[in-house]
Amino acid sequence: MIKIAIVEDEALYAQQLQGFLHQYEKENGELFDITVYTDGDQIVHKYQSQYDLILMDVEMKFMDGMSAAEEIRKMDTEVVIIFITNMAQYAIRGYAVDALDYVLKPVSYFAFSQRLNRAIGRMKKRDRHSPGPSAKDNGRRGGRSSVVCLLL
Repeated sequence: MIKIAIVEDEALYAQQLQGFLHQYEKENGELFDITVYTDGDQIVHKYQSQYDLILMDVEMKFMDGMSAAEEIRKMDTEVVIIFITNMAQYAIRGYAVDALDYVLKPVSYFAFSQRLNRAIGRMKKRDRHSPGPSAKDNGRRGGRSSVVCLLL
């Protein structure tokens, strides 16, 4: 099971991402455990290296996604982060947290699924090269960090 956090302040986009993830589960035989947060500060304050993948909006009310990602990276270098925004100017800042890809809103399911394939492929490749989960991993996948940036 892949543990996924959606950090999105707009309910419509959060629902769309959940729908895309459920569709992807059905089409690809994956199983996701999905948690939704409405702001970067919520996930940062509750974060304990429990996720494999974080789908993170960039612009939010209390803590933006880039700041949240920087705080999460201090605790967890292995989680895959996909940034979600329509603000192309944040793409450069994404390199500071090792961004892998960028997609502008509105995103189609096809574009989303292609990026998700890439992220999951990276996680599975990392698993094959990892000696196994440590106590710090909380049973989550081990290995290198990955960031995908979807500018939705």
